[in-house]
Amino acid sequence: MTNTALQTIVAKNLPALSGESITYNAAKNVFLSKGYTSAAGNMYYKAVRLSNRLMVYYDLGQGYIHTFLNGIKLYCFDGQKANLIAQKYWGGCDYRIFNEQFAKEQSILMLRGFLEGQLRLQGAHVSDQELTNFARGMIEETQRKQLA
Repeated sequence: MTNTALQTIVAKNLPALSGESITYNAAKNVFLSKGYTSAAGNMYYKAVRLSNRLMVYYDLGQGYIHTFLNGIKLYCFDGQKANLIAQKYWGGCDYRIFNEQFAKEQSILMLRGFLEGQLRLQGAHVSDQELTNFARGMIEETQRKQLA
């Protein structure tokens, strides 16, 4: 699949990017939306990593000195459509300077929480370690290079 074809599929099928102009940054292994600049001069944009089952969506802001993580959304992809399964926001006095490890760990915790809830609904039990390892593996899958 070519870069353009994958971008088209992503834009059409993932609601966080519908209607967005997106590009793929191979160096960072991330899809980036076209940003906008606020009256204060800060740039806001979306950064997305995905696998065949999961999309991790970062809501970012680029200030004068730092890039800020304003929020994370997780979507699962069932082959037909994307479904929002978890979200977390930071803002105001609780802002976070963007850090790949922090964003990854937060994504793992969010996915783990979702999976734990699904297991509870089904009356199933999995060890905490197994659940965390599974969530970590799914998040790490989104971080693997998607394009050459």
